[in-house]
Amino acid sequence: MAKKVTMMDIAREANVSQTTVSLVLNGSNAVQISEETRDKVYLAAAELGYKKSETVLKRIESKKIALVLDSVSDNDPFIDAINTIWSAGWENDYFVSTFYSGNNPVLEKQIQTEISCNNSYVGIIYASSKTRKDIELKIKTNLPVVLLNCTSVDSSIPSIMPADLHGGYKATEHLIKKGYKNIAVVLGETWMEATQQRLMGYEQALIDNQLIPKKEYQVEADWSLKSAYQQTKKLLGLASRPDAIFCFSDYMAMGCYQAIKEHDLKIGEDIAVMGYDNTPLGLELEPKLSSVELPYSKMGEEALMRVDLLIQQQPLLQNLINFSSELYVRESTTVNER
Repeated sequence: MAKKVTMMDIAREANVSQTTVSLVLNGSNAVQISEETRDKVYLAAAELGYKKSETVLKRIESKKIALVLDSVSDNDPFIDAINTIWSAGWENDYFVSTFYSGNNPVLEKQIQTEISCNNSYVGIIYASSKTRKDIELKIKTNLPVVLLNCTSVDSSIPSIMPADLHGGYKATEHLIKKGYKNIAVVLGETWMEATQQRLMGYEQALIDNQLIPKKEYQVEADWSLKSAYQQTKKLLGLASRPDAIFCFSDYMAMGCYQAIKEHDLKIGEDIAVMGYDNTPLGLELEPKLSSVELPYSKMGEEALMRVDLLIQQQPLLQNLINFSSELYVRESTTVNER
């Protein structure tokens, strides 16, 4: 049996990225790609014997899933979910058309018109890069809908969420088991669901281990490197300096590292640092950053699988799924075994 051609195969043949292949073959106009590059991708797909190569080359309409994004930003780990949806769509014979609404009512109306007037759409994945609860779905449709990284006021709509409380608990529990007792946190913006859930996990882990959460050890940043740097300096200036700092994103951990090194402290020896997201940049830091992985890739794949089941009119066993996170332990919390 012939091996199924993958997007990675086509990317190597066309000498482009896997993301570019996904954008071209899924018919996305979210990013401007030159006609020359598009033609290279189509040609490579045909030469490798992709089973739909003739359809692709002729750009004939196929069944589509609309991926509607309310927002996305630079350095956002949520990109992993988007990439996985594109890949899973490809593997399951769907074109994934990507729309960016930016929470703009005018754009949302235009997206709804595009979807409702095009009979090739068979399902919708509505995704939020920021974890949100009880949203009001602005795009009205009779098509199957799955929510990714958000839930709706209408609990009948299937939703996929990260188990951030569990992630916060797991990170804090690891630090406690390593012997750290004075554990501080650099929070994201406190109005955000992700921050609230991770903070609840952090506090519960302390309480479960007979440690009292201290308000002076909880500082709010805005997810930026600069803010995390400034807030870490405040923590290091306390009379009772923390012996570990849990940053609610790997990006903020970079600012934390900078502040610690300016105080002539050694990360992993004098003080531990824990991140969240498990992004590649954590592996570039010295020492390498321990971090909790956001399961966005798994969530994206599950979103595609669930909307596919709904398209086939198959029942779902549960409407809400919370994906647990994995902890990756590295030198920033283990150099000095206490």
